[in-house]
Amino acid sequence: MAGRIKILAIAATLMAVVSCGKKGEPVIELRYDENISLDYHEVIEAYSKLADHYSRAELFEMGMTDVGKPLHLFMISGNRIFDPETIKRRGKSILLINNGIHSGEPVGIDASIEFAMEVLQDKEGVGRVLENTVIAIIPLYNIGGSLNRSRFYRLNQDGPIYKGARRNARNLDLNRDFVKKDSRNAFSFAEIFHYLDPDVFLDTHTTNGSDHQFTMTLIPTMHQKLPTGMDSFFREEMVASLYERMNNETPWGMVPYVQTAGRRGIRSGITAFNDHPYYSTGYTVLFNTFGFMTENLVHKPFPDRVRSTLDFMRFLAAYTNENSRKITELRREGIEYTKTKKSFVLDWSLDRTSYDNILFKGYETEQVRSPITNRLTTHYHYDRKWSDTIPFYNYFTPRIEVEAPDAYIIPHAWGDITERMIANGVEVHYLERDTVINVESILVSNPQYSQRPTQGRFLINNANFDKEFGARQFYRGDAVIYVNQRSNNYIVHMLEPEAPASFFRWGFFTSSLEGGEFFSIWGFESHAYDMLQDSEELRELFERRMEQDEDFANDPVAQLQFIYDQVPQSDVITSSNIYPVARLISGR
Repeated sequence: MAGRIKILAIAATLMAVVSCGKKGEPVIELRYDENISLDYHEVIEAYSKLADHYSRAELFEMGMTDVGKPLHLFMISGNRIFDPETIKRRGKSILLINNGIHSGEPVGIDASIEFAMEVLQDKEGVGRVLENTVIAIIPLYNIGGSLNRSRFYRLNQDGPIYKGARRNARNLDLNRDFVKKDSRNAFSFAEIFHYLDPDVFLDTHTTNGSDHQFTMTLIPTMHQKLPTGMDSFFREEMVASLYERMNNETPWGMVPYVQTAGRRGIRSGITAFNDHPYYSTGYTVLFNTFGFMTENLVHKPFPDRVRSTLDFMRFLAAYTNENSRKITELRREGIEYTKTKKSFVLDWSLDRTSYDNILFKGYETEQVRSPITNRLTTHYHYDRKWSDTIPFYNYFTPRIEVEAPDAYIIPHAWGDITERMIANGVEVHYLERDTVINVESILVSNPQYSQRPTQGRFLINNANFDKEFGARQFYRGDAVIYVNQRSNNYIVHMLEPEAPASFFRWGFFTSSLEGGEFFSIWGFESHAYDMLQDSEELRELFERRMEQDEDFANDPVAQLQFIYDQVPQSDVITSSNIYPVARLISGR
């Protein structure tokens, strides 16, 4: 990281503004009350102005994005120490806030600027969060999407007037790219994330979906993905405290992200969200970070969405500060546990026998005919409110589990995979000479591909996997990744092909499933005749098939293919279905 972090020096000259602080303090205009969100240039100018004025704040450039502009990191430190290793040695926690991943959902962009001003100005004592915590903010993650603004994006959303595009400059949804890293944004995010090693993470969003009396919904990372100790603390204390404060100290209210559990709609209950590793919180939990994703409702006015997000930031920072020692200790324990664990859950199933009861406040609805399309649509009766206790299915059971090997070997040909490993803090070793090693290989058959691309890739939705142990040839420069490090969760989830977000599922290894060798009917026939004459066993197999299968007997090409498949040359076809990454297991 040394040498790659540059303090950003920008001559910040903002538009004519309205004062928001004491005399002599920087003046920044936030216009969310006018239904306007700051654009990219205004955002960076605002943070530049804060960094120029306050010694407790710094603005850094941290790698490039797909649109050719750098990703920024803004940090606020009470003791003016911005080096993460020093921060952690001094016992402080780090809270990282990410904004604008979908730039049409800009609530966090504006809320974070106001939050930063409050902390730096110690408005109403908010600055006390810096006693034990350092605040880190990614001002705007999807820069390409933000530069592409239109009043016609997200037309179902109540403001702001101009909104950015959901996808980035490469037309990628960045909240599906955290582990596979097809964007430069994702590589730069990983640089920030692993540089900071944050204890707590927040990603700000706005959700489509049903309307209800709450302005805010929340996706905490799935608590069962955390190590024991972190799991119970997160669910029973940290998350519970945030719900209590949002529901009792603000007019906005907060409930879990709404996914209905049955045909009766919300009254049937709602289910927790399984945040796979390609989502932001699913990615951060791989590294034992407490993660949150706020999801405001599109139906609520933009100013209310910004203010509710701001309140959540205040409460999350306060909780992190007040419980900094416990949070950092639990993370240290979780990281040490991760280094030595061998059994990993790759995917989960919802447990419909266990649930918590929560209070939900909704509106009565009815299905009415649209005057435009005559389609049945949901009409909300906002004057007819209801509240009821409903089940919240917040527990999962393991669906796919795997025992990790001692190490994985990634052939040099798949260096793009190794590159992504390194970007995620994985320690990589390399073979020093060509060698034959006894390993466990995974044989892939019957891969089923998606019919249309997702994120520019044809996914492998399903396949059959079998394992065999034996000698394989490896070469100098092939990567060896031992499963004994803090990045174990990322290593296993990405290299085990059955995992839902693995490189295999995303189609990185598709070419390994394609047959490379074949025979030509124009030159093979005479060789096939010689093979039948030289091998009595092969000749008998062929004659028996000719007698028993009339279709085969009438298909010359099938006959040649049969002969080709029975001889040693067929090895080159079956080997093409071997998953390239090998599993190294001691004692075998």
